[in-house]
Amino acid sequence: MFVAKGLKADPDNKGWVLGWEVVRGAPWHLMGVYATKDMAETKCSQLDKEYQVHYGSHRLGSDDFIWHPSSGS
Repeated sequence: MFVAKGLKADPDNKGWVLGWEVVRGAPWHLMGVYATKDMAETKCSQLDKEYQVHYGSHRLGSDDFIWHPSSGS
């Protein structure tokens, strides 16, 4: 799984970072976490239509991701 370097720390969750994820819901697969929406959308466009882009928090060292529904993604 790809995780961009230099992502901003999530101030509400120690050990988590904020970024744009490329994810498939079922079966769960977190392809990567990107610094910008454009980068995530570019990667998503290369994958099948089951993948989506969301903004949220990623727990480093895992495939855990909680997207923020108010992010407009």
